[in-house]
Amino acid sequence: MMDLTTGWAHGQVGADKAYRLLRTTDGGTTWRDVSPSAYSLYDQRAFFLDSQSAWIVVVDATQLWHTADGGQTWTSVEQTGGSHLWFNDSQHGWKMEATAWGLSFVQFDIDSFSTTQDGGQTWDEKNPPPDWGVAFLAFPDVQLGWGVRAGFAKVIEGFPNLGVPFFLETTTDGAQTWQSRAIPLPPGTERVGREETYYLDAGNCDFDSPVYSSTKIWKLALMCEEQGWVYTTLNRGQTWIISPLPAGQVIDVQFINPTLGWLFRKTKLDRSPGQLYQTTDGGQTWTLLGDTPWIDARLNFLDAQTGWAVACLKAYCNSSHPPTLVKTTDGGQTWQTLQPGLAP
Repeated sequence: MMDLTTGWAHGQVGADKAYRLLRTTDGGTTWRDVSPSAYSLYDQRAFFLDSQSAWIVVVDATQLWHTADGGQTWTSVEQTGGSHLWFNDSQHGWKMEATAWGLSFVQFDIDSFSTTQDGGQTWDEKNPPPDWGVAFLAFPDVQLGWGVRAGFAKVIEGFPNLGVPFFLETTTDGAQTWQSRAIPLPPGTERVGREETYYLDAGNCDFDSPVYSSTKIWKLALMCEEQGWVYTTLNRGQTWIISPLPAGQVIDVQFINPTLGWLFRKTKLDRSPGQLYQTTDGGQTWTLLGDTPWIDARLNFLDAQTGWAVACLKAYCNSSHPPTLVKTTDGGQTWQTLQPGLAP
């Protein structure tokens, strides 16, 4: 959601489960199909800058499309590969094309890393972040970018999968050069393994990054099976404040400013309700707002009071148990279930 009324969504719609791009102007009750005419039946990636501007990659057609009028008209701006996109404004953007490979230890090779100064019509190839395993990138301005470099082993429940050490990669000159710094392990954890292959001893782990990003303050979340942590840096990774999350499996974390944030925590039992928490001190402490009927959820807060969530009421969302769209106007204390419809 870009403001109180206007927002974007993309996903599978209709009996044929075709991927479509949708837009609402009434806070999520009514949605219109604003997909480009050549929209893919397969996976795609999009970046939404504001209520009017968006870019979308049609993967199977390897085509980048742009709209500046809320999806009423689209312009094909480049022939491209499957990409991760980020735009700072209507002209300046970043694009990464990468390939994940490996069976027992997933590696993430960057095939192309480039920037644009004309809204995506042309791209200049830049130096990518070094080595493999780079993901979770953020770009606070047109020169500054940061991301986490980490490797993951094949996920087996109860066994550690996050390779250590993991690193912060930073550029301050528009990806001409990068600086690498090791990120410290969470307090009370250690590395396990042998023969130069080490993992974090916290079971299966993943990053949610960025959970907040400005030119001065960066936050990421490290979420493991029974414990998680919020990492905050005020000096581009020279030092970190590491704050524990509520115990349990945290699914989603979001901050709307450096101090105010929410998280959704899953209970151990897949069919048990989840819990919603709030922090007002940057993640140092968390307050339980209450249990939810959701088993899984993705949060989207706009301000201190107004937020939406795409939530699953069963163990996971699928065609038989589609996700539910809910909205809060009191900071997450209570939620209203919306009944979204597709406008003709």
